[in-house]
Amino acid sequence: MTVPSDRAAAIIPVRLDSQRLPGKAMLDESGRPLFLHTWDQAMAASAFDRVFVATDSDVIADAAATHGAEVIRTSPECRTGSERCAEAARDIDPAIGHFVDIQGDWPEVEPRDLDALVACLRADTAPSATLAVPLEHGDPHATDPNVVKVVRELGGAAMYFSRATIPHVREGKRYPSLRHIGVYAFTRETLLSIPALPSSGLAEAEGLEQLRFLENGIPMQVLDATGAPWGIESRGDYDAFLGRLSRRSDPS
Repeated sequence: MTVPSDRAAAIIPVRLDSQRLPGKAMLDESGRPLFLHTWDQAMAASAFDRVFVATDSDVIADAAATHGAEVIRTSPECRTGSERCAEAARDIDPAIGHFVDIQGDWPEVEPRDLDALVACLRADTAPSATLAVPLEHGDPHATDPNVVKVVRELGGAAMYFSRATIPHVREGKRYPSLRHIGVYAFTRETLLSIPALPSSGLAEAEGLEQLRFLENGIPMQVLDATGAPWGIESRGDYDAFLGRLSRRSDPS
């Protein structure tokens, strides 16, 4: 039996269908499909021995292979991104002990934040980890259900994720709010356990798969991200991403 090591791999789970923004993964007005921007960021991180795209779509697989990405084909029955990553991980070298699930619609996640997630696992701080950034007081995104919020313990572990505004802060009081970034790091054992985890229905009610991890007692450390990326949930999000990309290319 091969014992998992501190080696790490990134898996980018990508599906072609998207309820909020049809064909989102293949939007290419930037010059390349959206999910490949996420792949670029993973490739720029220093912590990964391998970077994979996991998909059940011929269109996605062909686009990934054309651009030189390693592809693992997965079942269309995968219910969530983490389940797709778990299925893919079964086909990856069993010596790789750590995995980072980078949702394909987070094209601006910082490579150094991906490295920090792997470092957290290597330090044996928790069997899983994720990222968050502050939401400033009064930020209208706090009430946007497409923007996921997280509350964490004093030690940094996640207590709850929600599309609702959490915590509710009474008038005259202040408390820092955190915006979640859709990236998850797992030990191999933890990732492989995910498809079999039972659900109370909470994850489905909120539409947040990470709640299934928490209600099954899997601790998730929430790291402070150095970057402040945005997920692409709507056409407006994609247009804003194109604008930021254009400004970085032509800062004048």
